[in-house]
Amino acid sequence: MGTGFFPGWFSETEILGNTPLAFLCALAAFAAAWALLQLIKTAGIARLKALAKNTETDLDDLAVAMLEKFKRLEYFLVAFFVATHYLHRTPAFNTALNILLLVVFTYRAVTIIQDLLSYWIQKAVGDRGLSDEAKDSVMYGAQVLLKVLVWAAAVLFVLDNLGVNITTLVAGLGIGGVAVALAAQAILGDLFNFFVILLDRPFKTGDYITVDDIEGNIEHVGIKSTRVRSLSGELIIISNSKLLSGGLRNYNQMARRRVAFKLGVTCQTPADKLRRATAIIKAAVASVPAAQFDRSHLAACAASSLDLETVYYVTSGDYALYARTHEEILLRITEDFRAEGISFAYPTQTLFVSQQVPG
Repeated sequence: MGTGFFPGWFSETEILGNTPLAFLCALAAFAAAWALLQLIKTAGIARLKALAKNTETDLDDLAVAMLEKFKRLEYFLVAFFVATHYLHRTPAFNTALNILLLVVFTYRAVTIIQDLLSYWIQKAVGDRGLSDEAKDSVMYGAQVLLKVLVWAAAVLFVLDNLGVNITTLVAGLGIGGVAVALAAQAILGDLFNFFVILLDRPFKTGDYITVDDIEGNIEHVGIKSTRVRSLSGELIIISNSKLLSGGLRNYNQMARRRVAFKLGVTCQTPADKLRRATAIIKAAVASVPAAQFDRSHLAACAASSLDLETVYYVTSGDYALYARTHEEILLRITEDFRAEGISFAYPTQTLFVSQQVPG
């Protein structure tokens, strides 16, 4: 019995396959692990939170929020897992403990991943210039889709670690997924193109676009369709797939607008007047602040006119500015042409009659 009854009993007597000394060591390990984890949870996270408040980026705040998601149950399980290393454990006990740890920490990992994805979606949507309604729609649709994918991956991960052969299950899901995709390919196509619009950002709410025979301002971007308000006032609903498959033009993305136009003067205009005409056009364009002159020259000798072709740039993509600028240029050209005696051409036909003198 050793040097005394208590020491011998303490180290030799077995209770549930373990001696009281083993239970004491496990209890001490549990207490030490629990105290360390609580110190990290309170002092450590509090210190990190104080440091995060002094920085401009919100990534450290996100990291602190992720650490705060671990609850008392997770800390208890970690301390308990450490303590069990000092005990003799049966296979059934090990299996049950491993399953519990797997389920609990997989769930916690899923919640953290969901928060990270929500953070990413919020950042991505916040920079897209969408309306509040569009942002809510984007956030809801993206979160639902990503949650389904994350939870499906988590379930497969748990089943695989439990020894379940998931190859057949994945193959079955793949066949079912193909069948569902074929049956709903239009819906899935619109959903995919919704994320293309979100990430590639070909336009934002309020932009003026044209696609095929549709034109107007973007009013709302949804998961399946986009609403376009036409110039005449009606609301046009167009699927996201059709919106991106056509030749979409976004006029709000124009840094400047190229303008090319032709003016016809009468065929009787002399060469010096034609040279003067191009100079007048250049001066008219240069006199408008929003216009940048490119070129002006005699382009063609048509059937009833001499055609002058002019190219200039408006320094903004704003259509209203273009309309005002072009009007001002044409008015100045008209005034200066009249002052110089240069006449605009109009469709005419000259008939030359030759009279034969009787011999």
